Amino acid sequence: RSLDDLPPDGRLDSWHVITPDGRRHSSGAAVGPALEALPAGRPLARLAKVAPPLMEAAYRAVAKRRTSIGRLLGTDACAVDPSHTRS
Repeated sequence: RSLDDLPPDGRLDSWHVITPDGRRHSSGAAVGPALEALPAGRPLARLAKVAPPLMEAAYRAVAKRRTSIGRLLGTDACAVDPSHTRS
């Protein structure tokens, strides 16, 4: 499953995680699945999954300040290397 069924503004409204089983998670609901994909992220993923409203609030708080956070971290913090793929 991809983002094809979302209108263009819906695609840019938040971040999205597509899990290996094809399910899409967006906004705060994507925190747990994203953490699960990280090598040491499972304990935090479990925590994220038991508090969905808290994850949504945290996501919205960060998203609201993404420009300021980006300036603070620098452009390299958000760079994506398309030559690197997960196996």
